[in-house]
Amino acid sequence: MFADACEKAARYTRPLIISTRQIDGTVSATCGAFIILNRDGWIITAGHMFDSFVKFQGDQNKIKEVNELNSSKRPGSPSNMIRTDPTWLTNHSFWWAWDGVRLVEAFVDRQIDICVGRLEPFDPKWITEYPVFRDPNTLRPGTSLCRLGFPFAQVESEFDESSKAFRIKKGVLPLPMFPNDGIHTRNVVKGRSKEGNYELLYVETSTPGLRGQSGGPIYDTEGRIYAMQVQTAHMPLGFQPTVENEGKRVVENQFINVGLGIHAKTIETILKDRNVRFQVDGENSGYRIID
Repeated sequence: MFADACEKAARYTRPLIISTRQIDGTVSATCGAFIILNRDGWIITAGHMFDSFVKFQGDQNKIKEVNELNSSKRPGSPSNMIRTDPTWLTNHSFWWAWDGVRLVEAFVDRQIDICVGRLEPFDPKWITEYPVFRDPNTLRPGTSLCRLGFPFAQVESEFDESSKAFRIKKGVLPLPMFPNDGIHTRNVVKGRSKEGNYELLYVETSTPGLRGQSGGPIYDTEGRIYAMQVQTAHMPLGFQPTVENEGKRVVENQFINVGLGIHAKTIETILKDRNVRFQVDGENSGYRIID
């Protein structure tokens, strides 16, 4: 049912790999997804993909402050130096699907959980098909949907001391895509943004989003974008069966895991405000370009 739609989505969905290095030398890597919107290289992804970068910036200020305090100690002062936290980040990197590509003109709204930005450099030939958004007025609960991203991938990076740069380990790329389907269960409204200009409107799906799918598309059977995956919610079912585990009686709380994606209506409003071109369903046939 979603084979053709998945092929379409795979043409404009790309992996975002985030690499970090701590003071103690620990190198970590995580993965998400992003959607390339147009020939100018504009993209959208989940805002929380930038949480580690915010931490990195804060940790850099802490490291600088500690170094300044330690270097300013006067003769005769206590010999013990102020210690840094081994988990503070010393290095951070985004890999936007191609080497040497960076994100510019980035707008991140963590409350909505969205990032809009432009890849630079960008060659339109890299993408053979750009996405089409479904008309937000036609989104209905009960519609079959699919989600695409890069979960279950073993993403690993290493840090090269000589170049002071990260390298994605051999064998990691290309990352395998993974779709999972469900239905549009309901719309979730969480009020309005702090400035009041955006509605916090989300599409709830009957299946959860998986790690590695954040920032990826949620689309219908024709491949039209319905929403962008950003969160998985855990909803209690209200009953707690008792099971036996290693001779002990254990009460287990039961939950259902559902996905949340930013509704196409909210995405389109943000893109229009930032003058980002995108395609949306035509009222009759074909598509209209939103300038």
